[in-house]
Amino acid sequence: MGTALLNTVMGISIVFIVLLLISGIIGLFKYINKAEMASKQKNKTNALQNETVSLQPTAVENVDLTDDLELVAVITAAIHAYEASKGNPVPTNGLYVRSIRKVNKSRWQNA
Repeated sequence: MGTALLNTVMGISIVFIVLLLISGIIGLFKYINKAEMASKQKNKTNALQNETVSLQPTAVENVDLTDDLELVAVITAAIHAYEASKGNPVPTNGLYVRSIRKVNKSRWQNA
């Protein structure tokens, strides 16, 4: 009976010691995050100091995306496939894409 009691006390004490150790490790995570942020900030300042600024203007290619017929064809085909997958018959000459604009929302905001 004494051995069983000793085993029980020993087991419970080991469990609590391990729980305290895990709690201490989790408590140290906030210091790890602060150290990483300080390191990143130091790297940013070093990168800005080492960066050289070029005074030569770079050539910027102006791309006109308003007449991109391939993109319009792909979007029209995707809309047609989506409507067809829902069971809605889409006439071949009744679907027109008049404008394309980017939505600056994430998928979670649209839900």
